[in-house]
Amino acid sequence: MSFGSVNALRGAAWAVFCLDLVILVQAGYAALTETGPTAQALMRGFTVLLASGLLGVAVVLIASSWRRSRLGLWVSLVCAAVPLLWVAGAMIGNLFD
Repeated sequence: MSFGSVNALRGAAWAVFCLDLVILVQAGYAALTETGPTAQALMRGFTVLLASGLLGVAVVLIASSWRRSRLGLWVSLVCAAVPLLWVAGAMIGNLFD
């Protein structure tokens, strides 16, 4: 893989990670504004789960970007895409409800 393709892979991985941060901010906002103890507890649990997962992705992404590791970039890209797929699935599911 050439130097340019590693840069493109790094850019894609960071872009997906930044989109995950947007989801995290929205989940945090929902956790703060939800009414009812059950809804608040569920949103806080989801936000903590997402934040801890994103912390792991961030560590792998930073290390693989620094070392220019294609495998690490692919792993971080795939792991960062999971929350986006959850959100896309929820959006599509809400269209048909």
